[in-house]
Amino acid sequence: MQRIISKREKIIFYATLGVLVFSLCFNFLLSPVLKRNEQLNDEINLSRVKLKKYLWLLKQKDYIYNKNKGFIYGYDTALAGKDLLVSSLSELESLTKNANIRIIDLRPQNTRNLNAYKEIIIDLRTEGAMESYLKFIYDLEHSLSLLRIKKLELNVKPNSQILEGKFSISQLSAGE
Repeated sequence: MQRIISKREKIIFYATLGVLVFSLCFNFLLSPVLKRNEQLNDEINLSRVKLKKYLWLLKQKDYIYNKNKGFIYGYDTALAGKDLLVSSLSELESLTKNANIRIIDLRPQNTRNLNAYKEIIIDLRTEGAMESYLKFIYDLEHSLSLLRIKKLELNVKPNSQILEGKFSISQLSAGE
């Protein structure tokens, strides 16, 4: 009753066993090594990109330093020589001009003295297009004069693409 395995069945058995051993070795030994190698290659490429950027910044170091130094010193002397309110109003005028917005009314309000700082509030009425308002708001919020929008109201003028804007803008400065 003993059945003898044919040569063909032995070949299929050993081939199946070989495929099984190869897949186990690949999945448990070779695959983690290949994944780790891929991760390391990605980290190397990322580091190369960072190094290229840092090298470019290092080449630009003197230029950036001189620009920044001149900008900060120029900004400090500009504020030291002028009244803060006048400086704020001129900053608003230049921002509206750069954004292609027309000023209708510009009124400084009372200055509030708080514990550690002073707050100047300016009411501003303007006219302009939506894109101009977007540029103006972005430039205003990113200005170095610490200008911030406290209140904003945009209305559409009848039968026109022009928007009318009403802003309440504040500027903080060191208390005196």
